[in-house]
Amino acid sequence: MKLFKHQQKGVELSRKGPKAFFWDCGTGKTLTALNIIKEHKAKGFGPALVVCPLSIIDAAWIEDCKKFTPELGIISLWSKKPQDRLQRLSVSADVFVCNYETFKSLWPAIQQKRFKVLIIDESSKMKCPTSQITRAILAMAGIKTRGKKGKTYPAVTPIPYRYVMSGTPAPNDKSEYWSQCKFITGPGNFVFNDNFYAFRSRYFYSKPLGRTGVNLWFFKPDMETEFKDAIAQVANVVAKEDCLDLPDQVHEVRQVRLSDPERKAYNQLKNELVLRFKDETVLASNALTEVMKLRQLSSGFCYGEEGTHVTGTSKLKELKALLEEIGDHQVIIWCNFKYEIQMLLDEFKGNSMALWSGTPDRDSAIKIFKDRGYQYLIANPQSAAHGLTFTNCNYAVYFSMNYSYELQKQSEDRIHRIGQHNKCTYYYLLAEQSVDKMIYDAVRRKGELSRNVLYYLKNVDDKVDMSKQVLDYLRNEKT
Repeated sequence: MKLFKHQQKGVELSRKGPKAFFWDCGTGKTLTALNIIKEHKAKGFGPALVVCPLSIIDAAWIEDCKKFTPELGIISLWSKKPQDRLQRLSVSADVFVCNYETFKSLWPAIQQKRFKVLIIDESSKMKCPTSQITRAILAMAGIKTRGKKGKTYPAVTPIPYRYVMSGTPAPNDKSEYWSQCKFITGPGNFVFNDNFYAFRSRYFYSKPLGRTGVNLWFFKPDMETEFKDAIAQVANVVAKEDCLDLPDQVHEVRQVRLSDPERKAYNQLKNELVLRFKDETVLASNALTEVMKLRQLSSGFCYGEEGTHVTGTSKLKELKALLEEIGDHQVIIWCNFKYEIQMLLDEFKGNSMALWSGTPDRDSAIKIFKDRGYQYLIANPQSAAHGLTFTNCNYAVYFSMNYSYELQKQSEDRIHRIGQHNKCTYYYLLAEQSVDKMIYDAVRRKGELSRNVLYYLKNVDDKVDMSKQVLDYLRNEKT
């Protein structure tokens, strides 16, 4: 398959050494990465290891490799049995693909494999600098980290060709760029300080959260330009509108009027933090629990210790009316709670399928929906937002939302990507005078902040391709 101009540029940039590819979802990151691996193989640098979410090992990486680069031998390291994972790692292949948890569990064996190429797909997964997964990944770049009590990952000889790929590299705040950039640069305080806490002190300031003993960290506005210019030295940014002739995206909010019983239950929990049902009293013991319960009540139910309490079906009725308007088209319905998914499966029985923790065969379910075997795909963003392609569908409905901009953006881009020729329409079912509108607005604000950084990076010429230390290392490897 012929590469787009931006994909060819990505391959060219990869020849210079490690790079961060912050490309919009749907711009063809997987195909670009496979061609990068193919070039390295031709030069004798292999094998390659890809670390990605479990949900896209088969549906994206294995499928695309067999379709577009069949000359590469690819194998999944995923298995429920640890001994199977080790056995698969011992075979001969050009590309090994594993999920983050498998990477962490196989870290000693992976280190001994002496990979030359390491690609971290959906790299926002390593946004927390103290997590074991992040520390294990950074160790492969020669970065020493200080984590909480638990398994240690000593820095090893850096894998020479390292790449991160993400359409949402920092979905929550700017500090999430640190680990991804350090993975690219390796040790030496290039771009950012090797120590996360020194980095944070330079670019952020703290404020105490009351008398809790907890500090909240805020970005220093006067460091904005320096911060962005630093990232620009190692990042390549691609926006969909600049490289692909993709159709328009339309976002439409549908207000849902709660029934009297639903409104009464919602207001009672909001005002009194207590809900009294026939068999149980539900208590919102803290702010997080309160928000969670209010999210549930906006969809007409509430989880309790004794079971699920149903308060109404207003949002379901609005969904059915909307689907009738959409007509004979395939639709992805995004839900955040198991009750919602099961309720919709029961409601649209025979014409729907689900992608969630209860799906026994994910790959089969994905194929059936792509082949138009069902009209409705009911999906949880945690299970289906990353890496999947559903260009057979151009309608999406958000039955409920959460505060994650990353999952929101990723879920929207499941249908808006290469191969889509129809206008993509997104509907948001928001209960009136509820937490739904607050969540919707919060996610939009996060999106604006994230796009602000990426837009700047996209319009700044690369100042330095790579640190001298990393380039010297690569030259030594080649000789």
